[in-house]
Amino acid sequence: MSELFYHFGVALAIGLLIGLEREFKKSDEAQQFLFGGIRTFPLLALIGCSAGLLGDLMDSPWGFAIPIVIAGAFLVVAYTGTVKKRDFGMTTEVAALLTIIIGIICYYGEIELAAALGIIVLVLLSFKVKLHEFSKMLTREEIVSLAKFGLMTAIVLPILPDEPTLPAPFDVLILRNIWLMVVLVTAIGMVGYFLKKLIGNRKAIVLTGFIGGLVSSTAVTLSFSSQSKGRPTLSKAFAIAIIVSWITMFLRILVEVAVVNSRLIIEMWIPMAAAAVVGGLYCWFLYMKDGKHEAIAEEVDVEKPFSLKKSLIFGGLYAAVIVIANIAQINFGDKGIYLSAIAAGFTDVDAITLTMAEMSQATGTVEPSVAIRAISLAAVSNTLVKAAIVLSTAHIALKKEILPGVFLIVFAALVAAFIV
Repeated sequence: MSELFYHFGVALAIGLLIGLEREFKKSDEAQQFLFGGIRTFPLLALIGCSAGLLGDLMDSPWGFAIPIVIAGAFLVVAYTGTVKKRDFGMTTEVAALLTIIIGIICYYGEIELAAALGIIVLVLLSFKVKLHEFSKMLTREEIVSLAKFGLMTAIVLPILPDEPTLPAPFDVLILRNIWLMVVLVTAIGMVGYFLKKLIGNRKAIVLTGFIGGLVSSTAVTLSFSSQSKGRPTLSKAFAIAIIVSWITMFLRILVEVAVVNSRLIIEMWIPMAAAAVVGGLYCWFLYMKDGKHEAIAEEVDVEKPFSLKKSLIFGGLYAAVIVIANIAQINFGDKGIYLSAIAAGFTDVDAITLTMAEMSQATGTVEPSVAIRAISLAAVSNTLVKAAIVLSTAHIALKKEILPGVFLIVFAALVAAFIV
């Protein structure tokens, strides 16, 4: 009995939260004709929960269906009675229907799902203005990109084989795993792209580097290095933004490893965190050095959020890296893994990161300690490549600001990976 009261209590709490948001919205003069508020929505949640109980007590679907049908009829009447008094829309009525469903879910004990749905409803209702503003910012190309991403995730991924189909040393190639890594990297890039579009690069130096680093730390490095030639007085700001984008790369590596092989993250965080913390401290030193905290007004040029060609290229790169790593380990042992990691890091750190995380699974062919060192070497080599970009394209003032940070980040990562 106490469990039943708990289920009804959760339904009541979720209904109250949704109703509270609707009640607040009704205080807006333009929304004063909204149906329902802080009393109606918890009652709707209780109707759903009670319908589930009645269905069980009566051992009949009618006990379940009749309260739902009656509540649905009330929603229809409420909608038709208010639609003439306000702009056409049925968000509140749909939220009310979903509140009833959430009540039903609560009765059947799926509390986590019910709570998640309640939070989603609350967020969607609360962020109406922001969501509308964001939708108006989207271009047709970006909407098409989202559709393509959904296609590659929901349609292509499930139909790919999840077993090896080729002989050794190509037996490490599993098409579904390869495409899953493509989806993961694409998703991270799209999050960065839309964050940049929503927030913009002009808010703060750190935010500029972080959002740019989610999309591409190499793009941030190239952009600000070239811009520094015409604006040497902003060298400290450019250096901070560039290093923060590198720090984001280290954090991105941790996310990718956590998704693919959560066990590896237990030790993988040490070298990545060491590099990120040292880089962060150096950024703070630059920020506080002379008390002048310049803002960056320039934007970082990034590619469109989704490119099938780019995704296929990454998939091919990942497949090549995993085969090369497998061959290197078979023929040269751990040294071969390290050499292939350094070489892979010259162009892309994601492919070797995902490869090592996958190969170091419990049934994998690479020891976790070797995988950690290989990923660290790839991150270091990638950082050195971006440092070379600064040295070859930036103003001398930016070079002076950023070189000590490069040395400290590389040193911290290598010490943490090979000595600690």
